[in-house]
Amino acid sequence: MSSLLGMPMMVINLGGEMMYILQQRLVAQNIPREKAKKVIADIVRTMYNANFIQELFKPQELYSSASTRQIFDRIAHSSIMRLSESSMDKLYDLMTTGFKYQIISCACPEDLLAVTTNHLSCIRTMVSTDVLGLLDSAASLATSTYSALSPGSSAALRQTLLKNFQDKKVKVSPFLLEGIQNSDASMVLKPEGVLPAGFAIPGQIRFFPPGGEVQTVFYPLPLSTVCHVRDFSGGGGGGGGGEGGGGGGG
Repeated sequence: MSSLLGMPMMVINLGGEMMYILQQRLVAQNIPREKAKKVIADIVRTMYNANFIQELFKPQELYSSASTRQIFDRIAHSSIMRLSESSMDKLYDLMTTGFKYQIISCACPEDLLAVTTNHLSCIRTMVSTDVLGLLDSAASLATSTYSALSPGSSAALRQTLLKNFQDKKVKVSPFLLEGIQNSDASMVLKPEGVLPAGFAIPGQIRFFPPGGEVQTVFYPLPLSTVCHVRDFSGGGGGGGGGEGGGGGGG
């Protein structure tokens, strides 16, 4: 069943990546502020239209890469902005590479929801108040849908999304410069960071002698100093949702 819930996560997160990139390009091209705000607002209204989002969350197979690209062609041109085919190709490559990196960087599949809500929260900072309700509705629907999934279902959803990117390798200059992508366009994954929920720091071994007291022995390992137990005091959220994974390219 979770494999039928991939489309909302795909569209919302690719849409978030698109918004980061477009905003950066509008600023770089010195587009007047009011005109740039109108472009962003028009795209958000189209992408998070209530009827579209409701249809998106109906259980369905994940669209092909070509069909998903067509959705974003229409969304990108729903404003007064016009992109050439070459510019749209570059934009979509940045979008997909950014989201792909965020998926594989999640410490656990459940972090996909944190990535999704982070995208929506960041888009809120780009728009005026008249479209915030659309973003809030999408965030609420995403939270209620994906927070109810079991760990196994979340893992199946992650696999469904990754299959869509399996044969898609695109070199992105900011990723290459930051050392998170190799020259063959493969991703560099680092072992340090926040551990999945319920995991302990590597190197801790517990002994359970018959009838005796449990003993814990800690063996310092290289990873011991760079991995961190997840802190739920602030409400949880995973470590995979860095802002604008692909949003630096051009």
